[in-house]
Amino acid sequence: MSFSIAGKRILVTGGVGGVGGGSVRHFAREGANIVALDIRDEEGMLLAKEATEAGPGQVTYRRMDASSTIDIRESIEWAVDHLGGLDGILTAHGGPILSWAAETPESDWDWQLMVNAKAVGTICQAVFPHLKDNGGGSIVNIAAGGALKDGPIKTSSYSASKGAVLSYTRSIALEWAPYKIRANCVNPVVATPKDDQIQALMTPEERERFRRQIHESIPLGHMGDVETELAPALQFLLSDAAKFVTSQIWGIDGGLCPSR
Repeated sequence: MSFSIAGKRILVTGGVGGVGGGSVRHFAREGANIVALDIRDEEGMLLAKEATEAGPGQVTYRRMDASSTIDIRESIEWAVDHLGGLDGILTAHGGPILSWAAETPESDWDWQLMVNAKAVGTICQAVFPHLKDNGGGSIVNIAAGGALKDGPIKTSSYSASKGAVLSYTRSIALEWAPYKIRANCVNPVVATPKDDQIQALMTPEERERFRRQIHESIPLGHMGDVETELAPALQFLLSDAAKFVTSQIWGIDGGLCPSR
């Protein structure tokens, strides 16, 4: 069975970010045709141009606001029509808002649950009929290791939102298995520009503790690289080689958070 995704029609939400953008570049090099959905228009257009020129896959950027149900549904329909069908989707949008658990504002809870969790459900609902019509396909949702174990400081609400993604993904994997639609979660630990932004909001003491906690707890000793260490695993899950893999939690994290 081939690990190839050449010719596969794939959507990537958060397709300009660290995980999403690196994955889009890798998928395009492997010959997939992709619509990258994000809210960073200038970066998205540049990514689509560069990835398409590098080829052989084709990349198209479209703006999508993951906080808007209407925008999600309209964007998904546009993207599937543009691609001429759908074989798989990677949801890599969203992110954390840091706060101590005892001090998390309601607005932070609302945003993280809406974007990190509810939007995943809305997106999966929107792609379901297209994957069903396709005779099956693959859904890969990016979650976080903090959904399974103690996360870094100030990530309680973020970890809770990602825990919802784990539960939801396993539920749809069961419900949609009769249609040959597979759904899996990936908990990555990789270096991205967003990590630098998050650390910039920390005090020096918090930053040092965060870095020590991460690096000392990763058995393989380093943060992963998106394009060379994470995206190839995502490629497998989106390929036909993974046609018997569903309802799983994949820790692409250097051994940080073993699943049981």
